[in-house]
Amino acid sequence: MSTILVVIGLNVLGYFVMYLVLNERIRRSSSPASQIQGLREEVDRLVIELNQTTARNIALIEDKIAELTEALAKADKKIGLFRRESEKHDVGAKVYSRIIEAKSDRETQKTESPDAAPRGKADTPGGALRDIQKEIIALHRAGFSAPLISSRVGAPLGEVELVIALEKRKASQ
Repeated sequence: MSTILVVIGLNVLGYFVMYLVLNERIRRSSSPASQIQGLREEVDRLVIELNQTTARNIALIEDKIAELTEALAKADKKIGLFRRESEKHDVGAKVYSRIIEAKSDRETQKTESPDAAPRGKADTPGGALRDIQKEIIALHRAGFSAPLISSRVGAPLGEVELVIALEKRKASQ
């Protein structure tokens, strides 16, 4: 019986020591200071994680901005080319419409007076043709390009280039 009492005494003593150790641990973990420390550690981990996520998102946004900038530059180039081609088309359409107008005017003149010689611009000395030629030469000397002169005076581009070429030839002689 004495061994049983010793074993029971040791068990009670062991349980009492375990009680004291566990009680101290529970007291420490439930203390306000330990809870605040735990919260601080958790907040620090969250801040680090948020900083990493923010840095990753900023890098992604910067990549997308670079892609958009490149796409906008390409679009601007294409818009510029489209405008130039559109202007060329408009000038071409005006030239063709003037040619068709001139052709229909000549046909109208032929049908109105078949016996009389047709009077064109070249037949009017000092008339509209001479004025246009003078204006073309003046604009060319002022530094304007042939297409711009053509649109300003309303003459076909080929005619403007011919007048400029003849003037250059005349000046070189």
